[in-house]
Amino acid sequence: MTNKKLNINKSVTRMLAVCCCLFILLSACRKTEYNVIDSPAYLRVFNSLNYDISVTNKDLPPPFIAMVIDPIYDASGLITGGDILGDFLDKRAPYAPPYPDKAGSTNYKNTEYPGSAKVLAGPILNGIDLSSWAQIKSGKHRIVFYSRPINPTPFFSLEARDRQSLLVDSTINITPGEIYTMEILQKSVTQQTAVLPALYIRQEQFAKTPFSDSLLYVNFYNLSAEGYAAANPNPATNGIQDYYSSTNKGRAYGDDMNIYYSLFTRDTEYPYSKNGSSLSGSLIPGYNNIRLGRLVRSQSAGVAPYYSIPMFAGADTTGRIISRQWELFTILAPQIAPIYGPVTVGSDGAFADANPNFGAIGCGNISNDGKGVEDAIFQLPRIGFQTKILASNWLPNLIKYTASGKYQQRSFATISTIEIINNQVYLMSVQRSYPAPSN
Repeated sequence: MTNKKLNINKSVTRMLAVCCCLFILLSACRKTEYNVIDSPAYLRVFNSLNYDISVTNKDLPPPFIAMVIDPIYDASGLITGGDILGDFLDKRAPYAPPYPDKAGSTNYKNTEYPGSAKVLAGPILNGIDLSSWAQIKSGKHRIVFYSRPINPTPFFSLEARDRQSLLVDSTINITPGEIYTMEILQKSVTQQTAVLPALYIRQEQFAKTPFSDSLLYVNFYNLSAEGYAAANPNPATNGIQDYYSSTNKGRAYGDDMNIYYSLFTRDTEYPYSKNGSSLSGSLIPGYNNIRLGRLVRSQSAGVAPYYSIPMFAGADTTGRIISRQWELFTILAPQIAPIYGPVTVGSDGAFADANPNFGAIGCGNISNDGKGVEDAIFQLPRIGFQTKILASNWLPNLIKYTASGKYQQRSFATISTIEIINNQVYLMSVQRSYPAPSN
């Protein structure tokens, strides 16, 4: 009897051992599936329909958009699905930083795609951080944009009547490994009762271009609607008061302008504080109204040239760790030549109101990451007995500040794009990888 029990116990032990071995082997051989896109390209999308709904244009569709890539329609022609949905696309923010800044946001509105969408983000490509771009399958795609109600209901859950305001329907070819910036724009200003939207797509070249770590790079586009400058030639009705409360809005820049840059000695602290220091209006010697090139209004898909600007132009006491300079881009009609001094033309307000003949874009921390200068009235740089304002619009500094290595704050150069679209300006920056903080 005892021998029989021992044999049974031995058999059970062997069976358990075999089961354990099989479990380990099966676990080791288990296939884990990852969401991978073969031969991807990289896509970033902005809603650049920046008109405001008012009494005069109340019948226009709200500039609140849903983007669908490779849409699906039912038998009646109603859109019911798609391969990619970029929903709740609100008007773009003045500043699109070199990293996703909407992570963890509870606001249903997105100022870009991918924004807060859970997608496969782009990698670091040739040293450039593409985490603000979404991976997308290469090849041929149909892309549609619909105006939608401003509410938190997902697009495909809206009533049928709210999924029929088609703005753009286009087919594009996506090349593997390429980087695309796509925007929906107002094509022209022809009548008050209609928006003529257009799809604009730019195949970026910044990951293919050699850049120096010690230089800032910037290019410019005027993507305004055809006829906008001619329809909006006059300064703001309330002048300086409009300027103080307009964030980055201004007036219309001309369709054919020349670009000059000047560098100034001292930016405000980063991050911005309304109790911090004022912005300096002192020029860095040798960097006054240096011509960069020509800016012609166009919505074609060409890539504008990058201009280089030194990051440490002024006196440096930090060993090239922190640069406090800020940049001013003066934009003048061809018949106007700059003179010595930061203010070229203008009356008491100087550049406060851009117009088809002249304007200026300031890039400094005083813009509070593109949120505007409303709280910074007394910190704005002024000259001419403190009456002349240096810039029509304000954007963030082209220099970025972050902790790196042993330094709590260090300056890094960016590769930036400034876009003029109707009465607003926008900045999009990309950044090279940098050493992480050491503690």
